Amino acid sequence: MLFAVASCCESVIACRVSPIQKALLLKMVRKYVAPTPTTLAIGDGANDVGMIQEAHIGIGISGLEGQQAVNASDFAIAQFRFLEPLLLIHGRWNFMRMSKAVLFFFYKNAALVGSIIVFSSQSLHSGNPLYDSWIIAVFNFVGASLPVVFMAIFDRDLPREYILQNPEVYKSGPCNEYLSVRMTLRWAFITIIQVLVIYHFSAPALQLGGGATSAFKGLMGNFDREVGDGEGGDMKVFGTTIYSQLIFVVTMKSLIHGEFPTFTCRRGKGEGWPHRLGYTWIGVSWFSIIFYIWFLYMYMLIGRRGVGTFFSFIYVTPHVLNMRSITWMVSILVPTIACILDVAGKLYSNLYYPTQSQIHAEIAAKEGTQKNPA
Repeated sequence: MLFAVASCCESVIACRVSPIQKALLLKMVRKYVAPTPTTLAIGDGANDVGMIQEAHIGIGISGLEGQQAVNASDFAIAQFRFLEPLLLIHGRWNFMRMSKAVLFFFYKNAALVGSIIVFSSQSLHSGNPLYDSWIIAVFNFVGASLPVVFMAIFDRDLPREYILQNPEVYKSGPCNEYLSVRMTLRWAFITIIQVLVIYHFSAPALQLGGGATSAFKGLMGNFDREVGDGEGGDMKVFGTTIYSQLIFVVTMKSLIHGEFPTFTCRRGKGEGWPHRLGYTWIGVSWFSIIFYIWFLYMYMLIGRRGVGTFFSFIYVTPHVLNMRSITWMVSILVPTIACILDVAGKLYSNLYYPTQSQIHAEIAAKEGTQKNPA
């Protein structure tokens, strides 16, 4: 009876209720409302502990009634007025960031495994590994993880002021715009396309002229040989080159999906330089690529100075980075082609099937241009 009456109202005020009754009211909402809502409870005293623990999200206010509510809560704030920025700004931003991080990390690992599956179909399922075992093991450490981590910490799709002026943008979270079925399928589809592009565009180029003298060593070293010097590469060179294309594509994709590449901002303009520094994707992405190249050199030195000449990777890094011009050609063309397809799909989706967040982002960008004309 109580639920039937309460469900007909927009707001319900319950007065003089005990702590157990507060918890029971919240439990009733969780049990009978369909679809099951995400509930939030906020309180400042010991009487609110049961309600805070019963809710999906509990917020405690530190005040004169002690710290019991704060100790039992998921989030603590000093005053009730801080609830608005906690939900509208930080809650929305963090949901967007975590959604992107989940999609990116699934994408990264699916692309790595997908390239191995494609190679397996080309090698008659012999079980021969495409990549060196150690570079597979460190993929999530050196494999373009840094831009993704920075995106998961600093990315933001709408300015703070615009969110406070348009609180309806909060609906993007409850509507699950960032982790919807359509968004997940789009990421899965582009993952398959990019894996096929990376492998099938790289493999024919790397398989041609296996014993020919490379352009870098032949031209820059002024060598003139009738017999090739064998710099075409073996399986490790072949696999490491494709591995490099995979890292370059993931890094470029983080640039494409980063909402605010504000590397040209000035101090004191907008939200300020310190707040924008964290998501300056250009610098982060270049540092990630440089770190990967440094890792290849360090891995090579392990074989030269530690393990010995039987450590086969000592020949891979010079061939991949220094001696083979085809590697640099592939490193420019293949990531560009793979990311052009990603940009085309993103553009088509934004033009014909935009989400509410994308529409608000365009409005916010237009308003920002009008306020700060060039």
